[in-house]
Amino acid sequence: MAIIPFRQSGGPKPVISGSRISGGTLLPPAAELQPRETAGEHTSEPIKSLKDIARISQYLTQNQRYRDNMLFILGINFGLRISDLRELRFCDLLDEAAGGFTFKRSFPILEQKTKNTRKVKRNRHITINAAVIYAVELYLRYIKTPPKLDDFLFVSESNHAAGALSRVSVDRILKGIGADLQLPYKMATHTLRKTFAYHQMAMAGNDPRKLLLLQKMFGHSSVAQTLDYIGITNEEIEQAYLGLNLGAMNRAPLLDSYIEEEEAS
Repeated sequence: MAIIPFRQSGGPKPVISGSRISGGTLLPPAAELQPRETAGEHTSEPIKSLKDIARISQYLTQNQRYRDNMLFILGINFGLRISDLRELRFCDLLDEAAGGFTFKRSFPILEQKTKNTRKVKRNRHITINAAVIYAVELYLRYIKTPPKLDDFLFVSESNHAAGALSRVSVDRILKGIGADLQLPYKMATHTLRKTFAYHQMAMAGNDPRKLLLLQKMFGHSSVAQTLDYIGITNEEIEQAYLGLNLGAMNRAPLLDSYIEEEEAS
């Protein structure tokens, strides 16, 4: 019977996506790569980091892009589709009062998409919070030509007469921000609405009641659709894989071990 010594200095470390194979191991190049068929991925993602949200707002204000900062802040705090967000006017947020204007507590909006799909038309009531007030006041403080109460909130800075910013313009602004700050998100118009929903769930500790509220608010057919929309489903699936590690060997150093192998008869 032969005794074959076997030394192992430690168990395998968990493999992290993008890690190099240890020991200089190389695989021969493929003769021809065969791409796997996959479905299309979401074209936008929520901004999940509060630090990244603060970075974006700081970047925009430091560069005196007060309109874009107002667009960003209202988008992530109102959770409206871009088709409704871009159509907002100052009169939706402000009331004319003696000696100036005051912010409303809330305002109703009949969302364009749902008014065409729901049998019973219902307004969605948007509450104006402190972050929104600050962003609007900042914009009004620095704008060269004060807007009228019935003007759109988000207009071209070079041509106010052109009306509200187009969806394409908003998409370009958000993609530009993502590129400038090298953010790890797919930025597009839906990013604003998804960010609103993601942080509503995070703030509520993933309370099922908040999930049902978001489902109703967004007009989704199921809570699964809402979870998928804001990226929580994919996040939980990823953690389910990373946290399992079935069969992983102990990472602590092992003593010399021996494998006994019977001699061939």
